[in-house]
Formats: sequence, C-alpha cells, structure tokens
Amino acid sequence: MSNQEVKFRCQDHPDNNLERFCKTCIKSSCKDCEHFMSCSQSKHDTKPIKIAVNEFNKNVTEIITSATDIKQELETIFNSIIRDDGEFKSRVKYIRKLIENHIEGVVKKVKEEGEKLMTNLEIVCKQKEEANGSQVKELEQHQMQLQNLKTSATEMIDKPEKKYFLEYHIWSIKSVQQDTSLMKHKFLSYANNLTPNFTINAELDCAISKGLGKITSVDNRYSVDKYHKSITVTKGQPFAVKVENVGKSDACTLNATLLKPSGDKTVVDEVECTVNRNYRIKGRCDEEGDWKMEISAGVASIKGSPVNITVVPTLVHTIDNIESYRIDNRFKVTDVKLIKDGSILVSSVSNELLKFNKSGSFISTVQVPNVLVYKIHQMRNGQFMFSDSDEKMGVVMCNDRFEVITQFGEGILDFPVGLAVNNETNVLYVADREGPYVYQFNIDNGKLMGRIGSVDTLIGPHDVILTREGNLLVPDVRNNKVQMFNANGTFMKTIVDGGREDGKVWTPKCITMDKDENLIVASDHKLQLFDKNGIFIKRIDDKTDNIYTPGGITIISYNPRRLAVANFGEDNVKIFNY
Repeated sequence: MSNQEVKFRCQDHPDNNLERFCKTCIKSSCKDCEHFMSCSQSKHDTKPIKIAVNEFNKNVTEIITSATDIKQELETIFNSIIRDDGEFKSRVKYIRKLIENHIEGVVKKVKEEGEKLMTNLEIVCKQKEEANGSQVKELEQHQMQLQNLKTSATEMIDKPEKKYFLEYHIWSIKSVQQDTSLMKHKFLSYANNLTPNFTINAELDCAISKGLGKITSVDNRYSVDKYHKSITVTKGQPFAVKVENVGKSDACTLNATLLKPSGDKTVVDEVECTVNRNYRIKGRCDEEGDWKMEISAGVASIKGSPVNITVVPTLVHTIDNIESYRIDNRFKVTDVKLIKDGSILVSSVSNELLKFNKSGSFISTVQVPNVLVYKIHQMRNGQFMFSDSDEKMGVVMCNDRFEVITQFGEGILDFPVGLAVNNETNVLYVADREGPYVYQFNIDNGKLMGRIGSVDTLIGPHDVILTREGNLLVPDVRNNKVQMFNANGTFMKTIVDGGREDGKVWTPKCITMDKDENLIVASDHKLQLFDKNGIFIKRIDDKTDNIYTPGGITIISYNPRRLAVANFGEDNVKIFNY
C-alpha cells in the first residue's frame, strides 16, 4: 500500500478511503462516517478530500515560501548590518590611524621647530662669548700698557731732564684713554645687539587653541527639506527649517545651533512635530548678515546641514521719481499691483498707468482712455477691474490690452475704491468709501446683487480681499478696524482692532494676504504683519522709512518674501522685505 493511500485512510474505518472534507465542521470523512451524509443533507461546504488537501497544502506551501522569503530578507538586513558594521569599524580604524599620524607629524614638526630655536639661541650665545672674549683680550692689553706707563712714570719722579719722555707718556695716556672710550661704546653696542629674545608665533598658538581638527559624520536617515536648504529673512522674522524622515523616537536626538556672522553660537530648542514624520525647527535672527543653522541627530550632522540663512534689510528700494514719468501730476500714487506679466502696475487717479519691474526700474506707460484709475485688480483670466474716480463710471472692466469691455455700478457707487473678484462665483466686490458699503455685482450681466455692511459695522470701507474660504476682509478708515464678513454679507468678527500702538490699526487703507494666509495691513504711518486670525506678528517697516498714508499694497516675491507699497503721502513706491 502506498504512502498516499495510507494518508487518505479513515481512522474510524480503516478499510475505507477518506472521500470528503467538510469546511463547516472541519472534518474529513469516508462514506461510512456518521457525518458524511449529515453534512451533505445540511448543505455544508464540502469538497473531495484530494482537492481539500491540495488547497490546504497550497496555503501551507505559500506560508513556508513567505517565511523563507522573509527569512532571506532578514538575513540580507543582518548581513548588511554586519557588513556596515565592518565597514564602519574599518573606517574608524583608518581615521584613528590618520589622527595618530597627524599627531605624530605635528609633534615631529614642533620638535624640529624647537630644535631650530635652540640652535639659533646657541649661535647667539657663541656670538656673545666671542664678542666678550675679544673685549677682555683687548682690555688685558690696555691694562698691561697702563701698568708699564705707570711704572715708567714713577721712575721719572724728581728727574726734570726726562721731559721728553714725559711728553711721550702723556701722549700714550691720552691714546689709551681714547681707546678705552671706544671700547666702552663698542661694548655697549655689542651688549644691545646680542641680547637674546623669543617671540612666540601667535598664529601657531591660535591654530593650536582651535585644535588639530574635528570629527564629523553625516546621518543620512534624516535630511533638510530641499526648499529649506537656503533661507532669506529679515531681522527678527520667525522662520522654520523642515527636517524630513524623522521617527517619533528619534525626534529627541535632533539638535540645532544658529551660527551668527560674528561666529558666536546660539542653541535652538524649538522643535515642532508635523505630519508624515517631519519636524520643524523654528528660529529667528537678530542681526543682518549671513547666518548658518547646524542641525544634528545625536553627534552626527544630517543631510543638508548647515542651512544658509541670509538676513537682509527690511527696506529694499524706493521708487521716488514717479512724477518724472507722468504727464498728469495732479494726484499722487493710489495703488500698486503685481500683474501676470511679472511687472508692477502703479495708478495715480489718471488714465496713465506706470509699469516698473520688481527692482524698481521704469518699463513703460500704459493708457486707459477715459478712466481715472484709483484702484487696480487683475482677475485670473488676465482681465482688469479698475475703480474710476469719475463718479459717472464706477468700476470699469478692461481686457489685457487695457481696452474697456464694460462697467459696473454707474449711478450706484459714490466713491469706489478697493476691488475683489470671486473667480468661482463670478461676483465682484467693490468697497465704496462714501456709500458706505461693499457692493456685490454679477460680472456676467453687471447687475447689482446686494450690499454688505450697516451703520453698526462699516463707516468708511477702503479695501476688500477674499480669504481662501470665500470670506471678506474689509479695512475701514473711519472706524479703524479690519472686519470679516461671510460671502452673504453677514458680519462675523473684528480681525484687528483700532489703536495707534503696534498690533492695532489706525485709518487702515489697504490689505493683502500672502500664500501662507498671513495678512499685511497698511495703515496710517506703518505696515504690519498678522496671521489669518489677526494675531500680531511684527511691524514690517521702521519709523524712519516714512510710510505716510499708504494707498495700495501687493506681494511681489516669496523668495525672498517681498512686497511693494504705494506710499501716497510721499508720492513714491517702497519695496520691503518682510
């Protein structure tokens, strides 16, 4: 009997082969088994025993195969760890040898230099010894000469007939006296010239104080986000560097240090968790110049560190010769907008619009016939909306060639200023300073749809922008507030209160929102940055920048973050980093 036949024999009926397997009862049976018929009658899920065995064996085989594959993967990982550990230890051994060789080389060099110094000192000593020996020998000769003269002179006492000999001795004494004076001067000169000194090499001392080198390593598991490897900010501006692929358990190993232009270091301890195992390291720089942020995980630097941080001045440029480009100089600048061709468009309550590039260089003059442009808005499709200071016109729509297409609000609007368009609903919002309302018009047919505001909420709306949710933000020059309304005109809340101190607004004229939903509000004598909820972040300008009755504001760049302001009071356009 084969092994296969033995495997399929029924244990209760050894003469019978197993025929069915019941998946419901999880039992095998032959034709004589009690539950063979009952499973069939109960319509249990049964299969021929060979099919059931094959299916089961197939699943078992898959498990064995999967286990084998996983085991191989684990072995691969294990082997990689062993290999990496071996390579790491080999690298450490190599670096250790480099350090030893470097120390040996430095010590050898120091000894060689020391020996040179000692040799030079011995040379000086020898020179001094030779000089002194020569002096002593000469002194001995003169001493002997003086002794002879003294003995000879003593013998001439009481002998006037030795007159001629006396004169010779006098001459000899004077000669010795002159030689002695020369010897004294010569000795002092030698003494000064041969005094040994030792000057320490300050550069070498400085180099030694900085150490022989440093050990660095890079942890490639973590990396600085590619958009954060270089950052431009203004003094005091908060910023954040994103670090990717940091596990939750590894976050505590992140360390960051800000390196100032002077070389001083400051530890950064604001590390914030974001989604997808990413972290943000927050910081700010308190002086202009080139900074660096060094980021490490434990003792190892991470990929992309150090991050270069350029701290730039706030006021970048002033376009202060506006009047030289205008024919009509009755009014000053009232608005500024970055348009789709990348240029800056400036209005001045005339049919002349001036174009400048982002650096402030003049490009050209644009004519809008029969329209006294006060405020500018460009729609997503490239068409323009202009609020017209001529009471008969209201708001004018022009194509991208500045040709008039249609107009809105004739006979309804008193003094239209700020404009905004909801591109999804095709609704035009117009802030009317004298109305005082924010009017809603249907762009497609020009019909008035409604008006927003009441004596309790709006007194002098001067601008209007839309949030991402479709709500309206309206700065009011008369009640000194920035207020929020929903798309239907219902008052929601005051975003920024009135006041002359920083963090509040006084006669706010214009407002804009950047891609981070931060708000920039230009009010009397200042520019301020708020978050989307109206929380004060910082004042952008300095008191010496002479912001005076700003009329319009526009974001012109995000790297660096930069904006332009139509400075009505001074009739110029100022460009700021923020």
